[in-house]
Amino acid sequence: MAAVRPQKAVRRTLQWLALTVLLVLGVVELLGGTGGLLGPPRTSADVARATVEDLAQRIGCTADITADTTDLRQGLCTLGEDEVWIATFPTTGAQKAWTSEAEAYGGSYLVGDRWVLVVSDTTADLLHAKLGGVITGGADHTGHADHADRADHSDHGDHAEETGHDPSGAG
Repeated sequence: MAAVRPQKAVRRTLQWLALTVLLVLGVVELLGGTGGLLGPPRTSADVARATVEDLAQRIGCTADITADTTDLRQGLCTLGEDEVWIATFPTTGAQKAWTSEAEAYGGSYLVGDRWVLVVSDTTADLLHAKLGGVITGGADHTGHADHADRADHSDHGDHAEETGHDPSGAG
């Protein structure tokens, strides 16, 4: 009977030890893990499945949804004087198709996993620091006569007929 008592004491000690280890690991993760109170900021992989609204909140604005289709969800928000277009995609294939077509219109793009932000040169680095991703640039239209005096490229509707791309994201 004496052998049973030490086994019970060892088992109880191991249970308390395991509980203590789990508690310490939880505290370490809460404070120092990615996105934790003292840990490194989240990266683009952390916002891979983010919605337009999530991304807008992370950059400090409120998005007005401009398109909500099966291949694209898009919104527009304002940061200071700059407009930021935010697009999310259900698949990487839909994202690649949109991005390859959109880059023909010029501008700067912050590209993450299944999301893209159309940004200005003044906001690109700031938003990259907040979200991660990769900053890319589209075609340069500075020599294009129709675009020389239109920095906002709001006349891209003339390209929609050529490419089938609707710059509003509706189609």
